[in-house]
Amino acid sequence: MAKIIPVFRVFDYDKTIQFYIDWLGFTINWEHRPHGHPFYMQVSIRDVALDLSAHHGECSPGGRVSISEFNDLPAYYAQLKSKNYIYMNPGLERVEWQADTIQMTVIDPFYNKIIFSEKTET
Repeated sequence: MAKIIPVFRVFDYDKTIQFYIDWLGFTINWEHRPHGHPFYMQVSIRDVALDLSAHHGECSPGGRVSISEFNDLPAYYAQLKSKNYIYMNPGLERVEWQADTIQMTVIDPFYNKIIFSEKTET
């Protein structure tokens, strides 16, 4: 099966690092930061990778990606809450249309949305 890597448009390197690395706990797989030009990087957590691009025309801000089967979502949620990130306070919710699934939605500083979900016991 082919691996799909979504691309999110971002605008500010420091805010990108603060959100994705410091708060969400992603790691930088690689980055391209030529002096005086927009940056492009790939970040990942567990087996999920995202490309983040400051290049205009690459993609539009306000994208959305769903990450399903994110194991131990309640523990990850608790870890995020303990960091007291002042710009985002997500909730952990049971999905209305799928009673055996919980989810958490986060929105980055550039209006991109990531929905983490996990199947649980009802």
